Amino acid sequence: MKHAYSVAEVATLLGQQPAVTRELIRSTFDGPRDLLSFQDLVLVRAARDLAERKVPKAKITEALNRVRGELPSDEPLSSVTMQKVGKELVVNAGATKWNAASGQQLLDLDRAPRGATWLRPVPTRDADALFASAVQMEETENPGALEAYAEAVAADPHHADAHVNLGRLLHQQGRLHEAEAHYVAAMVSRPTDATACFNLAVVLEDLGRIDDAIARYRETLELDPNVVDAYFNLSRLYEKKGEKVAAIRNLKDYRRLSAPR
Repeated sequence: MKHAYSVAEVATLLGQQPAVTRELIRSTFDGPRDLLSFQDLVLVRAARDLAERKVPKAKITEALNRVRGELPSDEPLSSVTMQKVGKELVVNAGATKWNAASGQQLLDLDRAPRGATWLRPVPTRDADALFASAVQMEETENPGALEAYAEAVAADPHHADAHVNLGRLLHQQGRLHEAEAHYVAAMVSRPTDATACFNLAVVLEDLGRIDDAIARYRETLELDPNVVDAYFNLSRLYEKKGEKVAAIRNLKDYRRLSAPR
């Protein structure tokens, strides 16, 4: 399965024990799954958020089914977000908003017709500004960069660039499981991010999860065949596994693409 993640990887992303995540997956999809796609990850995360807000399981199922049915065909599932508005939990999917527990559609104040349920705007911090500040701090070797990136992802959990950079700093500090979670979060938000995928492969390799690392390096090359270091790392890992043919093939690709032109 392309873009498939194990229960252990999903558990790391959600900050849960694998057993808890496995039960969450079972309830989300009405049955067990060993591998999940990016869209599956989004639904599981949404189910987790709803459960934490004490939304009944039946309502969670209704909300997730509504996400699948109402999301515009040109809108990626990763664009779905949950937002707390007062005591309500609001699902944002494309241009559509609804109450997660009741299913009642909500409209923006300036467009709602008479009799509609009003959705009042909620002030949020500017994640892009926080990200830009973090980048500037990092360029000047300010130790506050890590905290600034963390503030950016807190302001916008779907800010892929902030997740990638925060993961990289955590990776450099040896905080491998935390780095892994942010790389996965970046890919959930932006599935075509080859940098996040490559960095995830590296941290998986550092964690000793060789087969998972190989899968992510291969996925990196599906996203961008010109990431030459992925070929080199694949060659090295295949050599370690004793798969000589695969090791030689990837080494040849690395040398071909990295040769001066």
